[in-house]
Amino acid sequence: MKTITPLLCAALLIAGCASGPDQTPPPHSSQKLPEPAGQKDAVHLGMTKDEVLKALGHKPKSIMTNPRGEVWHYDNVELALIPFNFGFRPEFKNYTFDNNGILVDFNTTQPTK
Repeated sequence: MKTITPLLCAALLIAGCASGPDQTPPPHSSQKLPEPAGQKDAVHLGMTKDEVLKALGHKPKSIMTNPRGEVWHYDNVELALIPFNFGFRPEFKNYTFDNNGILVDFNTTQPTK
């Protein structure tokens, strides 16, 4: 009995080390992988309103019109209402278009840490 117990323990240890996750690479799929976080904004000067709308993915929170064009405003202040959201940092974005609907200026304002 004294020799069976160490042999049984050694066999279980070897079997446990030998069985691991499958190391074969997954087959190539046609699905597009998600983009890594932190990529720079896809918006650049000279884009039309439709192109900016498509790049941002949603309509602006407010649109201000003046004789020289439009200013689109985006922000995330509603996220401050989430309970226990201690890492919240407000972000404000403004996109300025001329009368032809071409992006002539944009800026992002975010407080420092």
